[in-house]
Amino acid sequence: MKYVDEFRDAELARGLASAIQAETDPARDYAFMEFCGGHTHAISRYGVADLLPANVRMSHGPGR
Repeated sequence: MKYVDEFRDAELARGLASAIQAETDPARDYAFMEFCGGHTHAISRYGVADLLPANVRMSHGPGR
C-alpha cells in the first residue's frame, strides 16, 4: 500500500537513526518533545525511542 509501506521502511528508519547518531554530541543530552498523542503511540508502538542514541530521549508533553 502506498504510504503505509513507506512509513514501515526498516532500512530508512535505520538510516535516519544513524544520521541522528552522527549529528549528536556525546557530551550533550537531547530531548525531543512529541506533542500529539498519535506521535506518542507511534513512537512507542514502533520502537522509535530504541533506535535513538542513549543521550537522546523523548519527552511526552506538553500536557503531561
